[in-house]
Amino acid sequence: MIRTLTLSLVSALMLSAGAPAVARGDRDQNHLREAAAQGQVIPLNKLIADVKSRAPYSGMTYLGGPQFDAGRMIYAFKFMDGSQVVVVYVDARTGRILGRKP
Repeated sequence: MIRTLTLSLVSALMLSAGAPAVARGDRDQNHLREAAAQGQVIPLNKLIADVKSRAPYSGMTYLGGPQFDAGRMIYAFKFMDGSQVVVVYVDARTGRILGRKP
């Protein structure tokens, strides 16, 4: 009985802990859609194509799954360079590459 109650409580806590992240993700997506509709950001497929066409990224494999920071309007694109993952940060409004890790 106690074990079942404990598992139920743990499950409920895990589900509720994930809700804010999902809500924030939905909010970021809505913000991005609104900005794109108003012409405030460059379309995602154009940004990806532009970065993939630039050296040194043209020689790397794009891994997909871009991440978007709505507060700063920055995309993070992941590329594979040999055996190393490279994250490229791109301004969604201008297409300018802001930096990379590593």
